[in-house]
Amino acid sequence: MKILRSPMKTLRGKILISLFLLIILPVVIILYRFYTSSENIVQIQLNQSNQAAVSQKANAMNDMAVRMITASSLIINDPETEKFLKEPADWSTNYNSFIKLTSLQKKMSNVKDLLLDNTTQLGLYDNRGYTNTTWSAVTAVDVQTFHQESWYQPTLERNGSPIWTVPYRIPNSSNAQDLIAMTRQINGEYTSNYGFFLISVPIPVFFYPSAELHKQQEAGVTTLLVDQNQNLLIGDQSAAALLASHALTNMHTNANGIQEVTINDHIYFVNDATVPQLGWRLIQFMNQKDFATQLSREKDKSITWVVAWFLLFAVAFILLMLRVTSPFKQLAKSMTKVGKGEFNTLVTIKGEDEIAMLGNNFNRMVLHLQDLISDLYDEQRRKQKAQFQALQAQINPHFLLNTLNSIKWMALLSGADHISEMITKLGKLLNFTMRNEQEFVTLQEELDYLQVYLSLQEIRYHDQITFTYSIPEHLLDCEVLKFTLQPAVENSIIHGNRFPLLIDLKAEEKNGHLTIVMQDNGVGMSMEMIQQVESSLNQPHAKFSGIGIRNVNERIKLHYGMQYGMQISSVQGEGVRLELVLPLKRRTTDVENIDRR
Repeated sequence: MKILRSPMKTLRGKILISLFLLIILPVVIILYRFYTSSENIVQIQLNQSNQAAVSQKANAMNDMAVRMITASSLIINDPETEKFLKEPADWSTNYNSFIKLTSLQKKMSNVKDLLLDNTTQLGLYDNRGYTNTTWSAVTAVDVQTFHQESWYQPTLERNGSPIWTVPYRIPNSSNAQDLIAMTRQINGEYTSNYGFFLISVPIPVFFYPSAELHKQQEAGVTTLLVDQNQNLLIGDQSAAALLASHALTNMHTNANGIQEVTINDHIYFVNDATVPQLGWRLIQFMNQKDFATQLSREKDKSITWVVAWFLLFAVAFILLMLRVTSPFKQLAKSMTKVGKGEFNTLVTIKGEDEIAMLGNNFNRMVLHLQDLISDLYDEQRRKQKAQFQALQAQINPHFLLNTLNSIKWMALLSGADHISEMITKLGKLLNFTMRNEQEFVTLQEELDYLQVYLSLQEIRYHDQITFTYSIPEHLLDCEVLKFTLQPAVENSIIHGNRFPLLIDLKAEEKNGHLTIVMQDNGVGMSMEMIQQVESSLNQPHAKFSGIGIRNVNERIKLHYGMQYGMQISSVQGEGVRLELVLPLKRRTTDVENIDRR
């Protein structure tokens, strides 16, 4: 019996459920709310939005007031400030007094930068007859001018507590804008009234910018700031009219929870918030008629939102469809890569639907192919090793050595010393092949074998071959594959076509690898010939016989990886340069040394 699958586990079910959840259901809900919602709901939402804006502004004003009080406390409560005000004002002649003056100025500047902003001004009014401010240099003034300031007497009475003056203008200042000023009396530990400290901020910064107030007026909103006694602090003439006849005392809350008040037969909606630090109150009045106009705008917005939601849901549905179908595209790309021979490509599987099942089957197929390739690679390596071992076992080494030894003594008895010497060296070559069953030898051992081989070739070619080498001593114990150098030398002898033939061998450690370079002075090769040889070297499964340079290159890549191997370069008429790159591995265990007798 077939088990029914969950709709979320099938592609068709996902599309149908997504269509219902993302388009049909949201559209139905929006239309229902739009046509059944009353005007009261929109009124409440708009009033809540206005109230949130008023509360946010009141919090910003309160934060500014707190920062102004904190900044003033950092100055007037600093013992260094008291010392500066107690000592004579002789900073023009006394260096220590000058240092204290500059320290105070720097401190006022730092406090302004850290707690306030560049529109804020700080001033210290010294009872010794000086003003030290951030808007002008140190200025000598008549102390009596302080007494004429509107803030002087209230500040004196508060004895160090903040006094706020709104609006305020700095006397004799080039900037004639209205400010909100906070003043505090500076008292010492044992002495009162060393002077006064003032911080002022432009009203548009503390309250609302002129452009914002203009927008509010266009929307029928009147904003004002009043103190604890309902006295107008900031606001235009229309705001003052709204405060007449104690209008705020007649404010009440209607059935929708909105504060409203009737002034001159006009109904106003009211939003207000308190500035806790100052005890002031930020109030906004909105005429009900203007509110109706704004409500109409909100309805238009609602219609716009309906259209926008339809578009949004359509886009979301398209994106979802693309997301659902993207695994097909990924699967197709992966199949293309596998078709090109990239068998390490797998697809990412998510979920349990039909696409996931297809991806799982594809991944299993690719993994199976990887196993087959791995098995084929291992088999190829075994064949290569068997081929190498078969080459060594083509003749019976013991039988051949015994026969050569007999021939050697016969040659000695007959007086043919040169024949005896050749047979002795040939025996050493065979002995090297027999005694080293391992496939890896040290570079020193390979070099010894090569020198024995070359000594035979020198006899054959009547000393027309000269071999030189330069190998650092610390590289002689590095491991190399057996029969790595001899095929390259043999290649130079056979194809060099020039006598006397010079062969030079060098080895060095380069980029963490062992690099062996062999250069001869033969006739060289043309570019076409070099390309043919390189193509033959780079054929991973090329057929070959014997221990030639292609065989050497193939064995290196099989044992160490494709990043190692052989490179051939040549200039015609100037010989052939062969470079071997091998991993730098040193012999770590004792092995039997080659008989070098």
